[in-house]
Amino acid sequence: MSGGTSVLGVASPDHHSSSSSTTLSDKDAEAISLFEKAIEKESHGSMSDAVELYRKAFKINEQVDALYRASTVAHTAHKLKSEGGKNTLKKVDEDVVRRIDVDKLIASFRHNEAHAPDPNNPDHHEEMLTIKFANLAMGDTYADLKPVSPLIHLPNDVWIRILEILLITSPESWFQFSITCRKHSYLGFGTSEVWRKLANLVYPNQVYEENKFFIDNMPLSGHINYDSLPVPKDQLKILPQYNDSWKYMLNHRPFIKFLGCYISVVNYYSEGGKAEFSSSWSNPVRTITYYRYLRFYPDGTCVKVLTSIEPTKVIPHLSKYNTSGNVYPTAVDPSNKQNAHAPVKESQRIYHGRWTLNIDGDVHVEVENGSVPYYRFHYYYSIKSVGGIFKHNKLTWIKYHAIRKKMSEDDDREGEISEFSIRNEKPFKFSRVRSYRLDN
Repeated sequence: MSGGTSVLGVASPDHHSSSSSTTLSDKDAEAISLFEKAIEKESHGSMSDAVELYRKAFKINEQVDALYRASTVAHTAHKLKSEGGKNTLKKVDEDVVRRIDVDKLIASFRHNEAHAPDPNNPDHHEEMLTIKFANLAMGDTYADLKPVSPLIHLPNDVWIRILEILLITSPESWFQFSITCRKHSYLGFGTSEVWRKLANLVYPNQVYEENKFFIDNMPLSGHINYDSLPVPKDQLKILPQYNDSWKYMLNHRPFIKFLGCYISVVNYYSEGGKAEFSSSWSNPVRTITYYRYLRFYPDGTCVKVLTSIEPTKVIPHLSKYNTSGNVYPTAVDPSNKQNAHAPVKESQRIYHGRWTLNIDGDVHVEVENGSVPYYRFHYYYSIKSVGGIFKHNKLTWIKYHAIRKKMSEDDDREGEISEFSIRNEKPFKFSRVRSYRLDN
C-alpha cells in the first residue's frame, strides 16, 4: 500500500529518515520514529492505532510534527532532487495541464524520431543541460556523445508487437516504456493496435450477467453459439458502440480488474464507559478499523474477507487456492499433541463466491456458504472511476442482503430476504498486487 498525506498534512514516510535522525537526541529520534509509524498506520486506515502513536509522539516532543518536516521531509526533497534533477519538485500550473488535449498532443509525436542530443543545435538546448552540467569541470569541451541505440531503426510494427507482449507479461513495463520519449509515447499510447490488444485482454475475461442468463436458459442439448450471446465475445462487434475507438471503449466501458484486489477501509467509533469514581465529563471513545477485501478471477469465482487485519498481512494469502479457510496464518496450538493449527477465527476466515458483471457496470457477488450457514449472501456494487485518471478503479455499494436457504424438509422460511444496512460501508478501491496472476 502506498503512502499519501496524513491528517496532519505531512507525507507518508519512505523509511529513509535514519540518516537525518543521527543528529537528533535520542528522545527526538524516538518521537519521530513514533510519528512515522503513526503516518503508516493512518495510510492503512488504522485510525485508532494511528491516534495512539501520534499521542505518544507528541507526549515526547510537542513539536514533533515540525521536527519531522525539518528533518525527514527536507531530506526526502534533497534525495529526490539529487536522483531526478532540479525540476523534480517543480510545481506546475494545474489549470494549464488540465487544458491540454492529451490525444492531440500524442498524435503530434507521430513523426518524431529518437536522436542523440546535438550541442550545436539550439532545439536540443534542454536535452543538453545534463551534458553541460556533467562537463563543467572540462571547460568548453564536451564528453563524447554516445550514439542512440541501433534499436531505434526497428520498424514501428516491430515496436508495437513488443508493446503488445509487454501488455501481457508486464503492464507496468508497457507504461514505463511509453513515457521514455515522444516516439515511444506515440507508439504506446497513440496507436490503435496497442489499445485493441488491451481491450481483447480485458473484456473477454469478464463474466457478463446477460450471457450467464442466456446460457442457463438454453435447452440442455443446445449448442452454445458465442456469436449470438447478448454480449459478444468478438469485441469488433461491440466497437461501433464506442465511436470505433478501442481507447474510448476502455475509458467508458466498465470492467473488473484481476491483477490485484479491492479493499474497503471502514472506521467507526465505539464509546465505552467511565471507570468507577471517575471525574471525567465524557466517556472514552475508541476508533475501530476493519477491512473488506475482494479478489476476482476470470472464471467467475471470487474470494472475500472481512477482518481487522492490515492489507500487508492479508494480501499474500488472498487466493481461491487457499484451502485452509484462513486468510492469515495462525500460530500452532501448543496444547495440541499432534501439533495441529489452532481453529480458524471468524475474523480471519476467507469465503469463496461467484461474481457477474452487467453491461451497465453493476457487479453481483454471491456467497453460498458464508458466515451464517442458513444464509446465501448477495452483494451488489457499481464500478466507478476515481477522479479522471484511475478508470474503473472503485466499487461503490448498491445493496447487500441475504436469502434464507432450505435447512430442513419442513422449513417454511426458505426464501426469506434479510436486508442489511450499507450506511456505514465505504467504497472499495483497487490496489495493484504485482505477485497476483490470473490463476494464482
